[in-house]
Amino acid sequence: MYATLSRAQRLQRHLRGQGEALIFLLPAYALFLLFLVLPLLEALWLSLHQEDLFGRGRVWTGLANYQEAVSRPEFWKSAWLTLKFALITAPLELLLGLLAALLVYRPYPGVALFRTLFFLTTAVPTAVAAVAWGWFLHPVGGLANRLLASLGLPPQPWLTSPELALPTLAVITAWAGVGFTAVLLTAGLQNIPAEILEAVEVDGAGPWTRFWRITLPLLSPTLFLVGLLVVLKSLTAFGQIHLLTRGGPAESSMVWIYRVYQDAFFNFRVPLAAAEALLLFVVLLLLAALQFWLLGRRVHYG
Repeated sequence: MYATLSRAQRLQRHLRGQGEALIFLLPAYALFLLFLVLPLLEALWLSLHQEDLFGRGRVWTGLANYQEAVSRPEFWKSAWLTLKFALITAPLELLLGLLAALLVYRPYPGVALFRTLFFLTTAVPTAVAAVAWGWFLHPVGGLANRLLASLGLPPQPWLTSPELALPTLAVITAWAGVGFTAVLLTAGLQNIPAEILEAVEVDGAGPWTRFWRITLPLLSPTLFLVGLLVVLKSLTAFGQIHLLTRGGPAESSMVWIYRVYQDAFFNFRVPLAAAEALLLFVVLLLLAALQFWLLGRRVHYG
């Protein structure tokens, strides 16, 4: 029937469909513009100026804030700590999420309990989880150190040692993201056609061969998406750091995003903090592009 319509009628129908779609998309576009684009433009404008503590006397300074940011040794120290933090958090969260998804994506008696336990890591508010972790890792009387003592090992200053604070926070952050990662990977595993796995099993392939040659390639689109999100999320983790160490001890957990917070709300250098935040934004964009370039071609879409 569509082929019998005249060109003008087809164009009219196409424009009507586009208009209806635009009406439904307008609220999303408006929210995107209001809460993402406008603050980004405001931060960009602010980073090119100097102003006093109360936002008065704004003076154009060009790229001076960016030059000051990259000339500070503490800025590069925070960038290095952020990289170390992400190198621990992202692989650990992805691995734990994949293991959790493999355990719960098929139905069996009691699977609902395991799904609930895994997904609770994301459902629990960050503040509640931080209090629980703070109690668990307390240097005096914490359950973790009592377990070590029962094994004859010395207690560890998990969050009060400059050497241990960052790795401990990275593990806590990975734990908090396992539920979210597992949800996405479980959906990806459940979308793999069972007929393909059954056919490979009939051909005599073992569990490892089925996972490595069939499951993993068919899961690669979901893995790619989850990997991208996990890397970006680990580079902007804030809640656990703020609640458990506040960048300490001795700035050993002062990651990039927390440096932005410190400069904005404790040092009252808001334009400088805006410049640091935009530099982080550029790094995130470049990393996302690098991931698409390096890994996007290895993804199998069917």
